[in-house]
Amino acid sequence: MKNVLAEQVITNFKKSLGVDKEKAREQGIKGEDRHAFVQRSGKRVTIVPRIHEEYMPEIIINDIDVFERNLKKYLDAIKYTDIKSTTLDDRHTDRYFLFNIWKNATASDFQNPEKFILRYTNFIKDQTFSEFDELTPIGNFGGSMVMAQRCQDDYGFETPYIMHLSLTDGKHIYNLPWIRYGITQNRFGEKLAYIYGIQRMETSSDEEYGAKMQKAINGVNTGVKEYRNEVTPSFIASLGIFMGMLEGAGIKSIKAPDFLVGRYGRYSNAKTEEETDRIQYNLTEKFFRNFSRLESQLDNFKVEPIDISEFNSFLCMSLDKFKGCRNETLAQLYEIGRTAVEKRKDGKEDDSKDSRKRKGFEDAVK
Repeated sequence: MKNVLAEQVITNFKKSLGVDKEKAREQGIKGEDRHAFVQRSGKRVTIVPRIHEEYMPEIIINDIDVFERNLKKYLDAIKYTDIKSTTLDDRHTDRYFLFNIWKNATASDFQNPEKFILRYTNFIKDQTFSEFDELTPIGNFGGSMVMAQRCQDDYGFETPYIMHLSLTDGKHIYNLPWIRYGITQNRFGEKLAYIYGIQRMETSSDEEYGAKMQKAINGVNTGVKEYRNEVTPSFIASLGIFMGMLEGAGIKSIKAPDFLVGRYGRYSNAKTEEETDRIQYNLTEKFFRNFSRLESQLDNFKVEPIDISEFNSFLCMSLDKFKGCRNETLAQLYEIGRTAVEKRKDGKEDDSKDSRKRKGFEDAVK
């Protein structure tokens, strides 16, 4: 059968976007009548949800042949790319990967699933920041060493990589929020970074060290009025380091999703659809406020105006060369990230010395 993978995905959407068995029984709907509608016109396939009790857009496959090729590339990337965090077993069939990926799609991704699958495939294959696959010291801050590590995540999550950032004095660890990100390329071969989440971790097991580092991190608030009380200082600190790393890697374009449709509506404390909407809106606003705050402090970072004439589920941002920052703490953190990447990219780092230094800190933080 032609387009075997694509047809499997379409069949799954027909069922998942239809009326569930209990509601179908209540409403007297039987068989295929409870499934979503599938409309075909040449290579274009449109899947229309049967009901809209939870927000779900139409799914529009613009070219089913391209979709098939991209699905195959995606499965090949999983099989042949060295992502160690997922142990593949009998449960991880092609169907598992084909169906679970969609919980990471935005509303606009469902208008071009070919592009979404290709983007996630590029996330998997991307080797930006692979020099940080081991726990790596990247600079001094507040009397401690800033550590970075590109960690792999299990398949099925928003991105296959997370940048783990932390501080250590050699005895204690202070965890900064981790950045869940993916990197792809546009049609001109330019890299784009997608930030899907800023994840707070348990800060420190040592109360005294944690308080000391928190005080140093709080320096990002000095002189700040805009969004001062709406964001967490440690989130800005992590983003500051990561933005520096992106500039060091030559990445100028950044995007962040508003919300992921497949994860929408799953809040255990929400009793109604209106409450679900309110929770999701607040989560998205809180996420986006971090970037608005960063824009107010970094002269080289801009949040692009939203074009309401275009259906786009992503906040678009741009990053220029570092021009300065009125906040000394944020400027220092940004420079730590930027110089760490540039030194390794240009081969300026003494590998043997860096290896010994990294090994010492790895032993200290085990």
